[in-house]
Amino acid sequence: MIGSLGGFLSGVLGIGGGVVFVPLLTYFTNQDFKINTGISSMAVVFVATTSSVIYISNGQTFSIYILYLIIGGIIGGYLGSKLTFSLETKTLQRIFAVLLLVVSYRMIFSTGFSSKYEENIVLYLLIGIFSGVLSGLLGIGGGIVRIPLLIFFGGLGNLTAQGFSLITTVPTALTAAYTKLKNDREFAKRGSIVGISGIVGSIIGGNLAFRLPQEFLNTSFAVFLILVSFNMLVKTSK
Repeated sequence: MIGSLGGFLSGVLGIGGGVVFVPLLTYFTNQDFKINTGISSMAVVFVATTSSVIYISNGQTFSIYILYLIIGGIIGGYLGSKLTFSLETKTLQRIFAVLLLVVSYRMIFSTGFSSKYEENIVLYLLIGIFSGVLSGLLGIGGGIVRIPLLIFFGGLGNLTAQGFSLITTVPTALTAAYTKLKNDREFAKRGSIVGISGIVGSIIGGNLAFRLPQEFLNTSFAVFLILVSFNMLVKTSK
């Protein structure tokens, strides 16, 4: 169930699915939150890979700048994973929740996006590192922050930003999963089960994304960010 739902949202919204995996794993199991972030990272590799293939098969093209996103994502994913077990994550989650609310507001009420930084290598590296650190720390693919940043500062359209983000998510999440689970095969197995279960959902969601209006995708993504934000705020208040 967790895999299927996360996979579907991965395909439709261009996210890795971790923002669904982590809360549901935490709610339905008695496992530690930080362990669940590792399981989520493993699952994200499967669903993000499938969703990436769907986007490419639907004619989505990408520029050379995606390589800088990937490099930054790998660096950030490694750093975030190393910090997971040594940092208190509640403060980070609260700041992140507020950031999501600001981003969702911009997604709903801004009519268009353009940027003079769209061909800036440093911009893509920084976006990759920042989203990679969050991916490593929280077990998310990083798309919920990577996509808005690519739209606002990279001047990309929503579908293009989602495609960029999905492809970047694969090596980023793989780096995070390996760093966290390399010594624990049982949790790696659980992550694989969740990820494999999400493949069908990601295929359905990925194909659906190309049949939906751009404005609907923007609004849906913004509403999704609001729900994730409130979930984080509620969870960290306990």
